Amino acid sequence: MEFDVVSLIYGWRIEEARKRLEKKLENEIYVTDLVYCPLKYYFQKKFREIALADSFNPVTIYGEAVHVGTEEILKNILGSGNVKTEVEFEKTIEVEGKAFIVKGRVDAIIGDYVIEIKSSRSDTNIPQSHHILQARFYLWLTGLKKALLLYITPNRISQYLVTEPASDGEVSDFIRSLLAQSPAPRYSWECMYCSFSILCPNKKVSTV
Repeated sequence: MEFDVVSLIYGWRIEEARKRLEKKLENEIYVTDLVYCPLKYYFQKKFREIALADSFNPVTIYGEAVHVGTEEILKNILGSGNVKTEVEFEKTIEVEGKAFIVKGRVDAIIGDYVIEIKSSRSDTNIPQSHHILQARFYLWLTGLKKALLLYITPNRISQYLVTEPASDGEVSDFIRSLLAQSPAPRYSWECMYCSFSILCPNKKVSTV
């Protein structure tokens, strides 16, 4: 049998997704859970097979490849000792009398900058509002004051500075939104890209 690189790549991606789902505790919330549709957070727990199947999406693999490649380029340029990649942070916050652990994995930290890498097929409407929100959550989580959103698209590579961390109150409000499962979807375009739209009662049909 010939050497199968495709199987290696998909196997790696599926295993990463599986580990992420299995190790998640009941009171753990990822920053990405807060940024996107609240129903997705619950569907990931209830329909894990669909969440794992999303690992087969070539767009997801492409995004991972861009992230890993960019991180390695930054290490080569600046030295591996000066670039921390895939750094995990967590912070506990109490909402409605219950302690929640908010977690996030930052693409890179260089000096006092959070670096968040975004791949996109288009360079229109960037920086996108939900990416800015994600960067603000990362600033809250890390305690750092500056984040760079780095967009890599077929048309250009550009960066945008984010300097306003989210507040405890904002994080609490988004956790409450998650618990209330509202608004769902959080953005009108989400359903177009969501693997759970095949069963979601709140699916919206985009006219864009």
